[in-house]
Amino acid sequence: MSGIASIKLLRQNVPMNTPRPALLFADQTIVINGATGSIGQAVAFDLQRQGAQLILFGRKSDRLNHLADALTQELSDADRHRAPLIQTVDFSGAAIEDYQTLTHAIASAVGRIDILIHAMGQGGQLRPLAHSDLLEFQTSLHLNLTVPFALTRSLWLLLEPAAEPTQPEPRTRKPQILFFTDRGTPAFGNAYTLAHAALARMIEQWACETTAVRINGLDPGPTHSGLRQYRFPGEAKAERATADDLLPALHELLLDETCHGQIIRLQPDRI
Repeated sequence: MSGIASIKLLRQNVPMNTPRPALLFADQTIVINGATGSIGQAVAFDLQRQGAQLILFGRKSDRLNHLADALTQELSDADRHRAPLIQTVDFSGAAIEDYQTLTHAIASAVGRIDILIHAMGQGGQLRPLAHSDLLEFQTSLHLNLTVPFALTRSLWLLLEPAAEPTQPEPRTRKPQILFFTDRGTPAFGNAYTLAHAALARMIEQWACETTAVRINGLDPGPTHSGLRQYRFPGEAKAERATADDLLPALHELLLDETCHGQIIRLQPDRI
């Protein structure tokens, strides 16, 4: 049985029909996959403060519920109508039908997606390729490459503008997808580095195939997180940026209607 065979979107009981503030991402429905990681959380708080309606995916239900509670507590009474939707999702065993079920649930709840953000990552093995465990190699490729592809493919119908204006509210911006990417390491990165190299190529290819949806990558460079600590255990926290440091670049990328098929690389001189 897969990890998301039975799926349901959860929403806090909040008052509806409250006017939205005129903020950077007001009227934008934003999905964050990997919301409970350091980067995912920082992005969630930032975008909610800028008026977005969030849909959050995370693997651990306790962390996801805690995040949703903290986000909801930040909202004023006038904004409680956009408390985050949450779904605990374990993509490690997901089947095609599970992605379809998730897509149908989101379609029923909100009708469309304006921005899809992939902030999920799994560190995989830290060993030479010649000494890789094949099962671990395949798992890392699946979680770091196949899952973001499969989720994007499934949610595409909620992103791509419809041929006829059937939505109750017209889009104010072109829909978009943002992948958080990683430049990887020259050696010992194993399947994780290979998956992110493939993500970069996938962004380029997808961007060449469509202009209806903007598709870009953001490589934050060394940023403090559990994943970074796992991959670079000897690196001091002071040597890393914080997740909040990348937010200005995130805003610029999401708001730049001309940016398509690009990977924006922060801290370019670091691995």
